[in-house]
Amino acid sequence: MRSPRPPVRRTLTMLGAALAFGMLAALIKGHHHGVRDTIGNLSTPWLLVALLSGLHTPSLRRGAVLGLAATVTALLGFYLVVAVITDEQLVGLRDHLAHVLSANRRWLFSGLLSGPLLGAFGAWLRARFTDAAKAAAVVTGLLLIAEPLVIAGAHVVPGWQQIITWTLDPVPYLIEAALGVLALALALRRPPVGG
Repeated sequence: MRSPRPPVRRTLTMLGAALAFGMLAALIKGHHHGVRDTIGNLSTPWLLVALLSGLHTPSLRRGAVLGLAATVTALLGFYLVVAVITDEQLVGLRDHLAHVLSANRRWLFSGLLSGPLLGAFGAWLRARFTDAAKAAAVVTGLLLIAEPLVIAGAHVVPGWQQIITWTLDPVPYLIEAALGVLALALALRRPPVGG
């Protein structure tokens, strides 16, 4: 039996939410340093854009496509706002956007990998677990906890500092870890669906 396609309205809503997320992340980040820069550079929200999009279907292939579409939409919204709010002394918005996209190729290519993977994982959660929302909440908590650990590890594990090169404010990472613990605790306390 084929799984139903997600309704077009739901897909458009999901893509609109991804676009709004990307644009809001760019506005929060701005072109400053410190706490705002750290918040704008958090990876977990970007992974969740794809994961939550994939929860709309039990099909791994469709989940991958939805995760990719949401991630690319969010990234384009992010870099469009970055092109508008930063001043690179370029003539027009098109040139400025091309410059911003070129300068951030690494993140665009990363999204081409993470979007389908996390989208397919979201679809897998929906197909595998009777309470996909609880499973997604557990994964969300784990991702929120994992990112600060990776950032902290960049300062102590040999070779990681070459990969994770930015020095950012630690406060948002501590808050992110606390939110992860809270999300995990709430998800694990939640009774199973139908239970």
